[in-house]
Amino acid sequence: MDIEPAHPRLLVGALAAIFATSGGLVATTSPAEALSAPSGLHAAYVATKGVGLQWKSVGDDAYRVRISTSSTMESNQDTWDVLGSSYEWIRTKASPNTMSPRLTPGETYYFQVKAITDDRNVSARDDLSSYSRTLKITLPKTGASELKPVGVKATRASATSMYVSWRSRGPGVDYVLRYTSNPRLSVVKWKSIKTDAEGGVVTGLKAGTKYYFRSRVIDSAGRGISDYSAASAAALAGSPSSRRLTMVSYNVHKASGTPTWDTRRKAVAANILARKPAVVALQEASPLRYGEVKQYDDLVGLLGPDYALVTRAGSSGSKLVHNKTRTSVVKAGTRALTTVGTATRYAVWAVLEDKQTDGRFFVINTHLEPGAPAAGTYNDARIKQAREVLALIDANAGNLPVVIAGDMNSSRTAEPNNGQYETFTRAGYVDPLDNEDASWAAGREASAEHTLDVEYNSFNGFEPEARRTSFPIGSVVDYVYTSPGIRVATWRTVVKLDTKGAFVGVIPSDHNLLALDLHLGKPVPK
Repeated sequence: MDIEPAHPRLLVGALAAIFATSGGLVATTSPAEALSAPSGLHAAYVATKGVGLQWKSVGDDAYRVRISTSSTMESNQDTWDVLGSSYEWIRTKASPNTMSPRLTPGETYYFQVKAITDDRNVSARDDLSSYSRTLKITLPKTGASELKPVGVKATRASATSMYVSWRSRGPGVDYVLRYTSNPRLSVVKWKSIKTDAEGGVVTGLKAGTKYYFRSRVIDSAGRGISDYSAASAAALAGSPSSRRLTMVSYNVHKASGTPTWDTRRKAVAANILARKPAVVALQEASPLRYGEVKQYDDLVGLLGPDYALVTRAGSSGSKLVHNKTRTSVVKAGTRALTTVGTATRYAVWAVLEDKQTDGRFFVINTHLEPGAPAAGTYNDARIKQAREVLALIDANAGNLPVVIAGDMNSSRTAEPNNGQYETFTRAGYVDPLDNEDASWAAGREASAEHTLDVEYNSFNGFEPEARRTSFPIGSVVDYVYTSPGIRVATWRTVVKLDTKGAFVGVIPSDHNLLALDLHLGKPVPK
């Protein structure tokens, strides 16, 4: 597996603003501080264990923020570099590599911010200004411990449902989302749903109606531990051009070695079923035996009678499964890909018909060649295999919407390059996460409307704590690409964590499940 090394001074995701990035005390030799120091630094919202900072934009809209317990900013300090004029500080150290202590209720902290150049390389970022005036904040001793959710947004899922999401408040917390069509009511009288991630789908709404949404963080007992977010409004005017269709992609780890399949199999199935998918792309669902059946047949059996393989033709561990109540198989096939290792690699594909719309679409699943650089041998093999996947699409998809899923065994830091990514995207397919580069700007051009827990890597290696990198989007070896006409409403990297970022219960696989809500567009005529 290609695992992206973590920078010793980097963090993002649930613990930072969505465009937080690498930082630290960096020696610079700025030729000139051409701008005035950023003004308007203030606490936009506070909790007993955190503060949300904002200031006025200047220069490249890139900044270095620092915290200290000293008014002189000379001791007990840390810095972080961010894009955009806001930052949330909730721990004494920003690095994700060690879970540093939370800010202390009742403690006084001092903050400053300065403008810097927006170079991707941290060592190349020059100062554009001096530090701002010092902001002194004494956190409250009592009250809400967590920062209120911000960035609440809603988009239509159907004529009577909406997708809603907000900024993560860290691992291991739940949320209550409240909604109403009458904002004059007290918020406690709004209808509510509980979610285990920073978003979800609200159903049972009234068509053509404007709704208001507010969320807050809750503890395991359902008690509020943050203030409510500001209200966000969205109207259910009209409906999308197609119905929501959920798809998951999951490398389930072959049934050999440890931890054993016997200890994981029910957790894998439960993880899939919780998403209620119409299509399941499996990797490493191997033909190895579990008792009297093969691993993939055991898993499909655990999913229940509604699920079946699209084809039983040989494809090793790369399998496509569909929900028979939602889709029917028009045609399907498999192909062995070019192989340079000891195991033959396959692609499995199908043309499926959505029974709710009569629309058809094409889906293909694969597991490309693993291997680190060896004079480019493995990267070259993945490029060739990706081209063979594209040839299968050209030969069988016609003008249908296309979804490509799989463990591509290559990440954005692969050497000499992430060849499969370039192959698929240059062919016109879309990465909904905009996860091309290990950059503090990763994900800024994402086409996925709502992204949940995407700061976590797709490969977890069965390690107790969930892996993530220093950037807003985690490093992935598992990908889903779509043709341009497909609307990706939500993308979720599924992790079940405690508040320290460690997995709770059985870790189902060495990869995390990817779940997407798709709208395929207007049905293509048969």
